[in-house]
Amino acid sequence: MDLQQLIKNFPWRRFGTPYETNANIVKQSIVKILDGAATEKDYQNLIYSFESQAWLIKLSPWGMRFYLALLEEDKANKVILLRDMLTLFEAANYSSQSPQTKDFKATKGKVAKYEAYKEKLFNDTYDGTMDEEFLKLVKSLDRHYYHVAIMELLEANIPLLQSLNTSKNKTIAQRVTALIEAIKHPKIYPINQ
Repeated sequence: MDLQQLIKNFPWRRFGTPYETNANIVKQSIVKILDGAATEKDYQNLIYSFESQAWLIKLSPWGMRFYLALLEEDKANKVILLRDMLTLFEAANYSSQSPQTKDFKATKGKVAKYEAYKEKLFNDTYDGTMDEEFLKLVKSLDRHYYHVAIMELLEANIPLLQSLNTSKNKTIAQRVTALIEAIKHPKIYPINQ
């Protein structure tokens, strides 16, 4: 994946607050990570934005896509990335078990929209470009699919995660093992209706 191209083409303004503040902070934090100039605060900016309930509707699946791409970068702190990926996975897993989600009814149209969405999200050669039609699809996609997309995207990338399992850094190996275990055996939450 060409992460620089994805960052350049991604429609940040369409995923931000009214003044685009959050989107610009996320973009700047990712660029700092790539440049090797990131601080703990830059990593915190990412997880706070990606896990935010206001953003989970739109940006979190793309956030997971950025996390996966950053894992392949030498200058990224993989220990922090893996911790935050687990946090985002757990948030999506929890939300996917909410009473509203349990009441969700899939239709052919909803499934077709999700499949079109996944074509870009799961594509390792995707360059970040989104036309107006795709942005409308993103906006109209049912919230349920954003949670599912995060979980499915991670499941599809277990081989990438397993490649980190041989790291000489024991903390990386432990975190990647915990993440893979969470993906393969998602926690069941006792959510009351």
